[in-house]
Amino acid sequence: MAVAQDMQHHHMHGPAAGAEQPQSGAAADPRDLVRLPAPMQEHMLANMRDHLAAVGEIVGNLADGKLDAAAKISEQRLGMTSLTQHDAAHLAPYMPQPMQDLGTSMHRAASRLAITIQDADVAPSVETMAAVNRGLSDTLSACNGCHAAYRIR
Repeated sequence: MAVAQDMQHHHMHGPAAGAEQPQSGAAADPRDLVRLPAPMQEHMLANMRDHLAAVGEIVGNLADGKLDAAAKISEQRLGMTSLTQHDAAHLAPYMPQPMQDLGTSMHRAASRLAITIQDADVAPSVETMAAVNRGLSDTLSACNGCHAAYRIR
């Protein structure tokens, strides 16, 4: 969450290397523009759509009491384990370092969430489920921080 807050602070103080300032105008998008080759843009958007679908599946599994399934999705589709599947090393060179840092913070938060869900599965309580909710919030805060600071084209 700290990285997301840092990015929001950064966004108020200028673009990152590799990002462009938006054009002025009434309808201008204030986020930093990161230009990607069309295939990379489509790949990144597909990854983000999968991330959103994974969050939905995590929440659904948590609601159904299927904590083991939620933990697996968190790690395999969002966590550090997912970086190879999402071809992160191939995308990273096109992203400014602060954007990369936000992505890494989201993946780390999702890996921590997976462990927190596993802990709640072993010792269910109000406290462990509150920790799961905090972990989900931390993961989504990283997503929101990046989306608030950057746009791609």
